[in-house]
Amino acid sequence: MKYKGILAAFISGILLSLSYPPVSLGFVAWFFFVPLLHFLINSNNIKDNILFMFIASIVSNLIILNWIAINSGTSVSAGFISYIAACFYLTIFWTFFGIAIYFIPKKYKLFSIPFIWIFFVEILRNFGPLAFPWLDLSLTQSNYNIILQLASIHPNAISFVLLIFNGLIYQYFKSKEIKFFAYFSIFLCIMFIYGKSQIQYYQNTEPKDYINISIGQPVIFPDEKWDRDLRKRNFEIMESLLLKSLEDKAEIIVWPEVSVPSYLTTNVNDRLFFHNRIMDNNAFLILGIPESRFINGQRFSYNSAMIMLPDGSFDTYQKIFLVPFAEYVPFFKSWFDKMNQFDDMGSFTPGSEYKVFPVKDYNVATLICYDSSNPKIVNKMVENGADILFIVTNDSYVGEFMPYQHFELAKIRAIEQRVPIIQSANNGISGIILPSGEVLYKSRLNERVVHTHNVPIYE
Repeated sequence: MKYKGILAAFISGILLSLSYPPVSLGFVAWFFFVPLLHFLINSNNIKDNILFMFIASIVSNLIILNWIAINSGTSVSAGFISYIAACFYLTIFWTFFGIAIYFIPKKYKLFSIPFIWIFFVEILRNFGPLAFPWLDLSLTQSNYNIILQLASIHPNAISFVLLIFNGLIYQYFKSKEIKFFAYFSIFLCIMFIYGKSQIQYYQNTEPKDYINISIGQPVIFPDEKWDRDLRKRNFEIMESLLLKSLEDKAEIIVWPEVSVPSYLTTNVNDRLFFHNRIMDNNAFLILGIPESRFINGQRFSYNSAMIMLPDGSFDTYQKIFLVPFAEYVPFFKSWFDKMNQFDDMGSFTPGSEYKVFPVKDYNVATLICYDSSNPKIVNKMVENGADILFIVTNDSYVGEFMPYQHFELAKIRAIEQRVPIIQSANNGISGIILPSGEVLYKSRLNERVVHTHNVPIYE
């Protein structure tokens, strides 16, 4: 039985990985757990439960998170160590799940699985300095906009329903009783009716206004961005994007994370190079920047976003949800050298303010990269009054899996909060997503482009 359980765990891990972007076989998540459930429910040895859950988790993690290993912003060895460490760390929560299931009376095991999964895997995993909400099961359903509508009920609603699906399918194959297939079909119909009604509601709702928003996707890779010999070229690229947006009469222009290799809060000449142009056109510019502040004689570095206003003023937001062991080192900071090749990366300080900026008659908030994976941060921004959310990111470090996953996370956040989301990524994927999850625009990877669109704003 043990060896069959190991094989089942391996199969479950493979199936789950196939359901995540960019493969996106989301329907596979409806039954990914089925091969393993028999062994978990009938196990008489807690060590077997731990082993089975570890194998399923490590297999899926190694495939889904392969982009961590190819981080071009760090050395090959540091990238590989980070990858292995992250994949092994994330198995902890699956093994907690396996342990908890072992202690549940057998007749209640199947019923309890969705509740135990949500608590031990998705809630505990998303807590503390090593929080990792990226892997929530909701991401597997990103191709199914009707199912994604459940995210507006609760961030864990999709995961909960997927575990119910797995339980019903397991029971059907185990007992051959048609009632379990009927229950599955009823759940699917209810989900379809709810999702369809939500999408139709937003399609039939008249926007209260439109804002002309322009996204710049510069495709300047990190090793080029900070090359002094390419500085003039890089500024010319950004200027060309800006002029195209202004030609399109954009009211708000958004550029990606650390889009300009300059500390614009203190480098007045570099800031005015761009600011003067938007002032002449009564536009707003949102862009990612590196930022340094001296507080009580100590220097603090931030991964920030700046908003330049047409009256000549500016404000900044400091990224709150930093990537552990890449943007900062929790717990053992003095033990590690900086993991990235650029001066401040690896030693950032997290921000603490959930800032919302007034733009014309509306409020906007900016999220930076990993921020957008955290439903709590996004929810706080909307609670503070944000009518539109901007995501600025640079996914050019990490291959092609991560940009697809990141864009689909933005879609989930738009549905959860029922606000438009505009994402600007250095090399893609940039796009515009409506509160219904409808994608108005989606860029291609590694395409230098400016896209301007009248974005609807809803009550």
